This record gives sequence, structure tokens and C-alpha cells, in this order.
Amino acid sequence: MSVVFFVAALGIAVGSGYLFETNFKKEVYSDLTGERGTLMGAIQGIFAAQYEVLRAKGHSPSEAFNETVEELTQSLMPLVAENGMDWMYANCSTTAQRGALDWWKKFRDATLPVFTELYESVAAGNEAAKSIESNSKADYREKLDEELKELRESELWQTGKTVRSLRPENAEPREPLSKQIRNKTDYVAKVTAINSKISEQVS
Repeated sequence: MSVVFFVAALGIAVGSGYLFETNFKKEVYSDLTGERGTLMGAIQGIFAAQYEVLRAKGHSPSEAFNETVEELTQSLMPLVAENGMDWMYANCSTTAQRGALDWWKKFRDATLPVFTELYESVAAGNEAAKSIESNSKADYREKLDEELKELRESELWQTGKTVRSLRPENAEPREPLSKQIRNKTDYVAKVTAINSKISEQVS
């Protein structure tokens, strides 16, 4: 049995959705780039930047979060995963179509130097060295908790926590119409209170 056949069989056996040919070096480089890039690092940076702009321009926390994170994660990305970005562009509103087509290349051009810098840092071994050095320190967990606290307690993700609690799947089972109306009133009141509270903290 060849090594390639064995690896493919192993991948299928553990339930991999699909397999692709690579080697250890390429896997490390692409993995570290992806984690620091669009999978986790870059997307958080983009979330934070857009949210900050919307808030600075007077939008409420819930509105800024909805237009930055909630619509993307709950509505758009599942459809992109199923059908592709071209399908999404073809099936969204005309304002979204025009805006996306006009702006995506600007974002590509703006971020390309950062991704190039990132890949070169990965290829030079800097990112792996940083991870090993950081993870080896006795106080790693404490410092990690501090960094995570900064994210967790940011206005962006505090708003997200509230918005997630108000999703339909987290609501109570179907109830009489009169109670549904009261619940919707409570929902509006809760969002309004959250927006006011966060706005007071920021000002």
C-alpha cells in the first residue's frame, strides 16, 4: 500500500470533508497564515475597524454590530459556503451588488501588503518562534486571559453577547399572541437599554 493511498484512506476514515495534496512545509505555512489572516486575526481586525467607524458616525451599538458581524455570520456566510461568493453577489440586492463589486478590489489592494508581510514572517520562522516562546512561559495562561479579556469586554463583543441572546433560537417556545407582543416589546426595550448603557460607558 502506497503512502498516498494510506493517507487518503485515513482521511476518509476520520470523516474529512475533502482532501488536498500538500506537504508538511506547505501545510504549516498556509495554516499559520490562515490563522493570523482571514480565519481569525484579519477578520477580527476588520470587524473592529468597521464597528469603530459606525459607532463614531453615530450608529447604535446594536446596529453597528448587526451590520458588521451578525448579518455576515448568520445570513451571508452559510450561503457563501454552500454556493460561492459569485452566487451571493448575483442573488443579493442591487445596492449590495454594486457596492461589493466596486469595493472588494480596494480592500484586496489595501490588505495585500499586510498579507504579504504576514506570509514572509511565517516563512522566516518568526511566527512559529513567537508561538513557541510565548507558549513556553510559565505565565502564558495569565497573559492570555488578559488579552482575551480585552476582546471579551470590548464594546463590540459585549454588544454581540446581548445580540446572540436575542436570536430566535434562544427565545422561548411559541407562545400566545398576547405574550409574543409583550416579548417583542421587551426585546425592543432591552436593545434600547443596552444601547443606552454602552453609549454612556463610551461617552
